[in-house]
Amino acid sequence: MEQNIDIQVDPYIEAGNVIYPSFHLSLQPGMIIGIYTDVSKIHTLMQWFMKRDDTYTSFRESSLYERLTAREYIQFILKLFSRPTNETENILKLFKLTEQKNNRISKLSKSEKQRLKLLNMYLHPASIQILEEPFQNIDEFSKQTIQQLLKNLAKEHKIIILLSNNLEDLMVASTTIHRLDGADLHALDVKEDGVEQAPITIKNAPIRLDKIPTKKNEKIILFNPPEIDYIESVEGEVSIYVAGEAYPCTLSLNELEQKLTPFGFFRSHRSYIVNLQKVREIITWTRNSYSLALNSTEKTVVPLSKNKLATLKEILGI
Repeated sequence: MEQNIDIQVDPYIEAGNVIYPSFHLSLQPGMIIGIYTDVSKIHTLMQWFMKRDDTYTSFRESSLYERLTAREYIQFILKLFSRPTNETENILKLFKLTEQKNNRISKLSKSEKQRLKLLNMYLHPASIQILEEPFQNIDEFSKQTIQQLLKNLAKEHKIIILLSNNLEDLMVASTTIHRLDGADLHALDVKEDGVEQAPITIKNAPIRLDKIPTKKNEKIILFNPPEIDYIESVEGEVSIYVAGEAYPCTLSLNELEQKLTPFGFFRSHRSYIVNLQKVREIITWTRNSYSLALNSTEKTVVPLSKNKLATLKEILGI
């Protein structure tokens, strides 16, 4: 029986600033884990994983031998991995390149090239496969093809880690999703939209669930209140902001205020609710104009109504 693999990722510090802290990954054979983060963190993580002996890192911008045909390239890579070249036709079918097998790689579309770039990853014996933005700027047919390739590897008990700044792609392809920011690695609670959740009870007493539901790509994402930076309502459309990303929410601002006030949230404006734990500074623009600067990498500022200032000061004890 294959055992789980525990990885402790080193922190990344730049110019004295913690870009992301050390975090732990508990990996099970056959899982496809998505890590949602920004481009700079993805680049740093790829470099970190490259140093491990049990991983293979698949860079999006890796090169191909463009003078070769697709068939010739596959045969060349098979030889590199000491695999029989009679596997060529099967590989062409798996990568959906049978019709293009005699075309030079230079003549393939960008999406077809991206599929072919994953051949090394598919054949590599490493138990952990790290992929950088595998779905970026490719057509839907290629996305579906790559998803099937990843499922095949998972069935072979490989561990797949997808690094992307596109949450929608990760939700389609991953079995579990995490969000990495400057504070920690956060597990995202993602559920299929429309799936009813049975109420949880202990001795007939209901358990209070304080997660806030948002919706993205036809799936529901549940956030813990401390993860939320602020909430905004524009023309009746409510958005939850987490680490600079907006997530639509079906709850009204009044409903969210009622749910979140016990967690240290404050209605700073008729259209805004802010997490007071994230407030770094009260900014005075004019005698009647105020804002709250949040302690985030996005340098976010939300409005503060004049009639809310006295209440806020009382809450903060200033």
